[in-house]
Amino acid sequence: KKNILPLSTSCKYKNKIFLRNRSNMKFTSAFALMMLASASAFAPSVTVPTTTPAQASTSALAMSGVARNPNFSKLIGGYLFPEIGRRRTAYVAANPDMADKIISLGIGDTTQPIPAHILSGLVESASKLGTKEGYSGYGAEQGMGPLRKKIAEKLYNGIIKESEVFVSDGAKCDIMRVQQVFGSGVTTAVQDPSYPVYVDTSVMLGQTGNINPDTKQYDKIVYMPCTDENDFFPDLDNIPKADIIYFCSPNNPTGAAATKEQLEKLVAKCKEQGS
Repeated sequence: KKNILPLSTSCKYKNKIFLRNRSNMKFTSAFALMMLASASAFAPSVTVPTTTPAQASTSALAMSGVARNPNFSKLIGGYLFPEIGRRRTAYVAANPDMADKIISLGIGDTTQPIPAHILSGLVESASKLGTKEGYSGYGAEQGMGPLRKKIAEKLYNGIIKESEVFVSDGAKCDIMRVQQVFGSGVTTAVQDPSYPVYVDTSVMLGQTGNINPDTKQYDKIVYMPCTDENDFFPDLDNIPKADIIYFCSPNNPTGAAATKEQLEKLVAKCKEQGS
């Protein structure tokens, strides 16, 4: 048996408001009952008062007893790039004649259009997905085989195998995944300065203490100064032991690139102390 609900039908159940358009509302009775049963399983057993949708939403939020990750509250300074944006906006408001003279070192962006040979490849691949013969479903979890092969051959000149290539959705996500592997009981070392995601993910995973209001640095994180005085490379002989050492080369934001000798020294240090 099928039920077709009138246009813009709304139904209220357990303080939840369901809105549906008539053109898409062909539900079987069994499916509708299943939805209600699922909602009942997760909703507290309460007497539902007659309320407006806004009141119902507020009431549902108030009933939630799930605690949030307390480590997020340690990020009191907010994310770096919005803060840079706020300061830039405030400076331009006070100095409008400097608006076109500011060089922002905040979040980066692309400035040039996609090259024709890359764009044509994207268009061709997307078009194939619209055909029965060309549709491929989800991609391989390690990345498309032909792409990994090209990366190994063209970008690494064949010195690595395609099986050693992993195509991910970006460095930020990968850094968080690495943190999840090791959990909250480790000590992390980061370059100073460094891209904020290294510190922020450590904070969110509960690896740190609170931020020091004087130094603006978090307790339990090892900060490795990388400045002009030490050629933008940490003094490995004078930094505390850390379980995980994040090292980005070329560095963001300084742009400094470590030499092969420096990288070999860093790897040797990690092996020596078991990092």
